[in-house]
Amino acid sequence: MTFERSWVLAAAALPLVWMLLEWRRTTRRFGLALKALCFAAILVALAEPRLNVFETKVAVAVLVDTSASVTPADLERASRLAAQLASERGRHWMRVIPFARSTRPLSRNEDQKPWKFLPTAGENGRATDLEAAIREAAAALPAGMVPRIVLISDGRQNKGSVARAAWQAQQLGIPIDTYPLAGRPQPAMRLESVSLPSIAFTGEPFPIDAVVSTPKAGPAEVELAAEGRTLGKSQVQLAAGENSLRLHASLNTPGALDLAISVRGESAGQGEVHFDQAVTLRRPRVLYVSGDAPGANSHLSSTLEAAQFSVDRAEAFSAGNLADYQLIIFDNWDLESIPAARKAELETYVKQGGGVLVIGGERNVYAEDKAKVEDALDRALPAKLAPPRSPEGTAVVLIIDKSSSMEGRKIELARLAAIGVVDNLRPIDLVGVLIFDNSFQWAVPLRRAEDRTLIKRLISGITPDGGTQIAPALNEAYRKIQPTNAAYKHIVLLTDGISEEGDSLDLSREAQAKRVTISTVGLGQDVNRSYLEKIAQLAGGKSYFLNEPAGLEQILLRDVMEHTGSTAIEKPALAVKVARPAGILDGLDMNAAPPLKGYVKFTPKPGADTILEIDRDPLLSVWQYGLGRSAVFTSDAKARWAADWITWKGYDKFWANLTRDLLPHAQAGEATLEYDSANGELVVDYRLGRSVEEPATIPEIFVFGPDNFQRPIPVKKIADGTFRGRLPIGQREGLFRVRPLADSQAFPEAGLYRPEAELADYGSDPALLKQVSEFTGGRFQPSPKAVFDAGNRSIPSTMQLWPGFLALAILLNLAELILRKWKGVLGRS
Repeated sequence: MTFERSWVLAAAALPLVWMLLEWRRTTRRFGLALKALCFAAILVALAEPRLNVFETKVAVAVLVDTSASVTPADLERASRLAAQLASERGRHWMRVIPFARSTRPLSRNEDQKPWKFLPTAGENGRATDLEAAIREAAAALPAGMVPRIVLISDGRQNKGSVARAAWQAQQLGIPIDTYPLAGRPQPAMRLESVSLPSIAFTGEPFPIDAVVSTPKAGPAEVELAAEGRTLGKSQVQLAAGENSLRLHASLNTPGALDLAISVRGESAGQGEVHFDQAVTLRRPRVLYVSGDAPGANSHLSSTLEAAQFSVDRAEAFSAGNLADYQLIIFDNWDLESIPAARKAELETYVKQGGGVLVIGGERNVYAEDKAKVEDALDRALPAKLAPPRSPEGTAVVLIIDKSSSMEGRKIELARLAAIGVVDNLRPIDLVGVLIFDNSFQWAVPLRRAEDRTLIKRLISGITPDGGTQIAPALNEAYRKIQPTNAAYKHIVLLTDGISEEGDSLDLSREAQAKRVTISTVGLGQDVNRSYLEKIAQLAGGKSYFLNEPAGLEQILLRDVMEHTGSTAIEKPALAVKVARPAGILDGLDMNAAPPLKGYVKFTPKPGADTILEIDRDPLLSVWQYGLGRSAVFTSDAKARWAADWITWKGYDKFWANLTRDLLPHAQAGEATLEYDSANGELVVDYRLGRSVEEPATIPEIFVFGPDNFQRPIPVKKIADGTFRGRLPIGQREGLFRVRPLADSQAFPEAGLYRPEAELADYGSDPALLKQVSEFTGGRFQPSPKAVFDAGNRSIPSTMQLWPGFLALAILLNLAELILRKWKGVLGRS
């Protein structure tokens, strides 16, 4: 017995001295002895006495190989061995540690009874490091017990040195018992080739073609995985010889990813073949240009975002780099408002691989005076806007304020604007010009626009005079236009003054119900702005306000053409028909598609694919133009004409299929990543496409690899539009990603997968495991009970006695208390 504080023992005699001094002066000598012994026991406990003993309790760390070279049958055997060891553990200590590239904690599904080990997922499972596993197991063993390690593995190490680990274990006196696993058998099958697309997008199903050869026919299971996670499994029937397999994958994570294919033969001797390759996915960017309010077409925006598109919404098609986008959508946008130079950019953009989608809407206006020669955008689209075909034409009434305040330039420009409208009407259209001051009169009674010379002469005779009374004139115009037989009925009110509102708002509501639209134009500062805005809003028209009359003619003509020159056709129900089958319709039951309520008439071009029809007119036309694709959908995607479509279960899939069909599948630039085995270097080459501007400075570019590898790679220009970077990586294996810190069109992300040796390891190495056991003093394939047999081994240990002395002091104190307080009880006993 030894003491931590032996000097305290000198004080332990003081209670005994006190007892001897008090012995003759007290009659409670037994209680005095108990109290003195209690104090003495406390002082001995403070000295911390210890007793040296030898411990035979065994601590066992069980290492289970769960790397990629271990088969499911091996994992089942390892699970049974772990269960047998646990049943023989008894009073001993045991911990199970799975390992591959490194050790890992047990998962929730593994840590159960009975044991059920699972393979280590991802790149951590594609290596076997016996040295690291043994070192971690030795560190996990508790002190004060007989240590032992159990290794269950196929012995196929490809990282670290098990010899070094065995020497360290032998020096520490830790024997290693080993159990060999069979490992993967050499397969009779062979993977001849695998091809992937050069460019793929997130959310887009892309094809994978593989060729597998086998000496004999039989069933097989094909598994597709990405980043260690299974995407799906399928059963195939292999014929003797070469077999072509086509798989489809869809991933939502952008960047370079590890894609794995496994083919497992189910017949005896076929075995399993495995292949890994890096695939780079990009998130497609869409420029969404719409003339509607943001909330009006939120359904389509939400659909695109759910389909893994990055959507940039724009309310104007202003200057910008189109090459930043893979798809441009014009939704209810007047294509004639796009400048000629911008149209030329769009044509070039499509030719070089971009996609353009035009979605119809009421803003599409047919220009009668447009030149017959196609412009750049017309050439890029598979269909062109058709002239109105309505036999009853349209009706237009212009209400012009001729009060004295309109004198001079205002009335002159008003006359010119009215004449411009007449020039753009067809002979079958109806036109009327109503002038007003304090009263109203028809300068041009409502009539067909056949005799334009006469109508213009009547308009030219308008002269200003009098005050301003809007309501009576508006009422007269509505009364005359409402009963006409016209496809579109439109009133334009032009004034520069303030008038009593009268019953104009009620009239506007009624006009909208009767399908008569009213637009208002206010000239100058002295107008009742809110009144004119309400009239236009309630009647489904637009309101315009000009401080100067210079732009009057253009605005008036544009408004009339928008409301009457549109080729829109509206009916309560227009059935959708499939004109020809196409991949865009895959997974869609178009027979169940609800009817639409309107569309814009387009004429398809020769060579265009008209996929859907509506009322014998094209609904969806698509074609290839250069390297890119463009499409025209003649209805809309919102709650106007497509009110029933947005609740149709096929709505999301239809638009996702269509937009993905238009994505480019030829890269504007190219990034390739290769491994130079002679120098142990990664080599990345960037070749810029014609549409990609060469950057003024090269951004910071990094290489990311396995085992937390992360280093910058120097990239230099080696020729016009060509850049190269090199970085030594030695013999590292796994997935390497090269990407800039910020997104760059000139330097896109690239990936390379260097197959690990783990995937090429077959069989097992029981000889190596036996050598490890013999060298460390362990046993090869011992019985589970023998693992916990300490044999002649023991570990010097120390038993702490101070808790016992402290407990004795408490008992002595309690005995003295009972003796002092309950003498009567003790006397009766």
